[in-house]
Amino acid sequence: MEQNSIVKSFVFHMKFFLIVCVLTLSLQSKVKADDIRDFQIEGISIGDSLLDYFDKNYLKKAKRYDSTNTAWKDDKMFELRTKKKGSYTEIMFGLKKNDRKYTIYSISGLVKMENNIKECYQKQKEIAEEINELFPSVKKKNKNIKHRSDPTGKSTINEIYFIFNEEKIISDKISVACYDWSKKMKYWDNLRITIANSEFRSWLINDAYK
Repeated sequence: MEQNSIVKSFVFHMKFFLIVCVLTLSLQSKVKADDIRDFQIEGISIGDSLLDYFDKNYLKKAKRYDSTNTAWKDDKMFELRTKKKGSYTEIMFGLKKNDRKYTIYSISGLVKMENNIKECYQKQKEIAEEINELFPSVKKKNKNIKHRSDPTGKSTINEIYFIFNEEKIISDKISVACYDWSKKMKYWDNLRITIANSEFRSWLINDAYK
């Protein structure tokens, strides 16, 4: 029951922020919401400074994933995990190495799925449907891939994602995904909603694993 209530809160929370985004844009300029900086997770947006939300000493001690402890080879960017916040078990941020401003390039809200990955898939569809209803003109895609960090090939990512700024070679996107980790990886399965800009995605696709 506790896990169900967390996920229900997660769904409502994201819907709330998306609706706020639409209302704000319609009141100010009536421009279609096609800039991912207009979206938020726990009130945090792409382009914000993480220092506005967390103490610098805390950020220095927070767990990070980079070229020293993942399959990534390039160290230009990394991901930093923070403690539980709101409806999320963890929040994960994509940052650039040696950036004193801690500018945010991607945000992921993770909800731990302990017992049944099928429940994650159901919640994933519900959230994706809500986003699709709010933004029917935004292109929706899906994919199911093996996670490149798992050499056994048994860890998978099932992702439904929405493409923004299609004129870019690598676009900004919002995704709702289920991460199904193998026991070897010792990570917990999770429902994950991510907002990522084109710069972070370009690094992840073209440089991180080379």
